[in-house]
Amino acid sequence: MEKIKLAIAIPTFNRLQNLQVLLETIDSQEYSENLELSLFISNIASTDGTSEFLRIESEKRNNLKIYNQVQDQTIKSNKYYLNKIISTNVDWVWFMGDDDKLSTKNSIQKVYECLKNNYDSNLEFIHVCETNRSKNTLKIFKDNVFKLCNKFGYHEMLGWISSIILKRETFNKVFDDFTKLNKFHYNDLNDSIVSAYPHSASILKFTHNKLGIFMDNGLVEPQNSVQTQDTIHRWADENMLWRYFHVIDDIENLINNKILPENSLNLSFFRYHTFYLWDHLIYLTFKRLPSAIKSSNNLEKINNQIQLLSTNLNRLLKAQNFLKDTKDKKNLILILSMSINYLKLYVSNNFSEEIRLNLFETLTSLIAIPIFPKQIHIE
Repeated sequence: MEKIKLAIAIPTFNRLQNLQVLLETIDSQEYSENLELSLFISNIASTDGTSEFLRIESEKRNNLKIYNQVQDQTIKSNKYYLNKIISTNVDWVWFMGDDDKLSTKNSIQKVYECLKNNYDSNLEFIHVCETNRSKNTLKIFKDNVFKLCNKFGYHEMLGWISSIILKRETFNKVFDDFTKLNKFHYNDLNDSIVSAYPHSASILKFTHNKLGIFMDNGLVEPQNSVQTQDTIHRWADENMLWRYFHVIDDIENLINNKILPENSLNLSFFRYHTFYLWDHLIYLTFKRLPSAIKSSNNLEKINNQIQLLSTNLNRLLKAQNFLKDTKDKKNLILILSMSINYLKLYVSNNFSEEIRLNLFETLTSLIAIPIFPKQIHIE
């Protein structure tokens, strides 16, 4: 097999120290001389010294290409510019978050060996595990990407960007597709905003019937074990919690466009870490609502939040139309109907503390029981 050309593509914004750590873990890698590694970094509007650091790095490295400009990310996203600078002679692109890092000195070598040993002209996608989400069995699972998502989970396969490696041509198509979307905030309750994982929908759109690989080997990990204040603020600014509900719209669009078959999804498709997606969202919103109500004296704001939650709980009900098994449909309808009715009772009884304790707390305690193990790999 000819030399494999792998690129690591990093969008960055105001995370200079994280970016430096990531680059250090890349520089410490040991890999075959038959792998040619290049780095592509896009930095827009950083004010923490990132721009100056990257200018110096570009002079020191012959394998680094940078898009380093002061521009408004609300017009074009950082990822849009990142996609435009990747060389056409690259074979594969490993998408990497600027606050993540390679977890072993042979992470790149493991990817090289996977590509070398599993070469297939139809291969488009590779998932490498986050270190603490892997059983490290070293097993390789090969199937079309839709089937991998149905087995291991849509979010698990396609959600975390630093686990995703794509054939370069596919990477370009995916990024051209999802970076056109830029509506992150509700203007009113009828708005359709960008989901929390638009890249996942675009990956599935272009690779659903292509060969993919799941590597049960932990090669990459977050630099921080818990969310930083910076990340918390970013998530709030980008309306991220509400955007999780719109993942259902992504799936609906893929079915309507005949990319996914109707009534074809297993429950495991909707795995989100150790829960189902809807359990995760019900838990978060029901836990936060009482304190949000208590801390606000703005009745209009409270009503808007309640309407938004009600609208999005009903949005989740659409998932019943995607599921393959009648029993799974029934269980989903039951838990969502219960949640919607509990919300109505809570509101109609003037946010009763008794209802919060007897209904909200009982429901969230039940939902908090894990369904899946922490590791992605299921025997």
